[in-house]
Amino acid sequence: MSGEILGIDIGGTHFRMGLCSAEGELLKHETLATDTLSSPAEGLKQLVKAVDPHGRAERAAAGVPGIVDYESQSLLYAPNLPRGFMEGLSAVAISNAIGAEAILVNDADLAAIGEAYLGAGAGRQSMAYVTISTGVGAGVVIGGRLMRSRYSIAELGHSYIDAARADRSGTGSVEGEASGTALGRRASELKIDGGAAGLVEKAGDGDAAAQKAIAAFAEIAAVALVNMVHLFSVELLVVGGGVILGGGVTELIEARLNELTPAYFAVELRQAVLGDDAALRGASQAHLAMTAGARHP
Repeated sequence: MSGEILGIDIGGTHFRMGLCSAEGELLKHETLATDTLSSPAEGLKQLVKAVDPHGRAERAAAGVPGIVDYESQSLLYAPNLPRGFMEGLSAVAISNAIGAEAILVNDADLAAIGEAYLGAGAGRQSMAYVTISTGVGAGVVIGGRLMRSRYSIAELGHSYIDAARADRSGTGSVEGEASGTALGRRASELKIDGGAAGLVEKAGDGDAAAQKAIAAFAEIAAVALVNMVHLFSVELLVVGGGVILGGGVTELIEARLNELTPAYFAVELRQAVLGDDAALRGASQAHLAMTAGARHP
């Protein structure tokens, strides 16, 4: 065995693949636009030809944006993928497409493994990773082991933050109220161009309405993060995603988080450091992090 691993990160916008060393170094990577593909197999075959044409990798870990059945290694629910793609994203289907043994992992779980072992959480005993982007995803790693049951644990985006508005459509959920999509919707209501990024920029320029919208977003995000602390008693929260990278949004969230978190938890907030490569690099440690004998990261 060469020791090299394929990391796969599948989303509604991009299919990404990287060839990693056993230590998590990203040796080569490639990206395809999801909307150019007729099927997952088409994208996976193109990517493996570009990234690992000689078939050096003997195993892979694929992150997918939805609810994973870890027992059957199948994808149960993925609202942001094109219709008809789910069937082609089981571990068996991916293995057949790339010619290497693959395991299926929730995308936020795979990114959490990357940050825990190789990124902002390296050397820490317990960590929760939260990504605030188009949606809201989360994963928890304790003692080097990914916390999971038959299904992925810590589906923060689908949890409810507003009981009065909660329904199956996602209204009242963390993702419905504190995601990039939610901020984009608010920008449209305020007639601000550029979606979520435009709203953050306007707030940074001193626009009062935009600042009020960002403050409301930060309040909900902070409450959601405090709930993660209470549920998992982690010492570190690692937060990533495009929404929080500018305009003082992280600082607003952190200030409110500090007000709400009991002192006895002594939790620290850090920004993620691996960016879009977190899931790809996390693939190198996924087999270890998903077994009972995981080591301290």
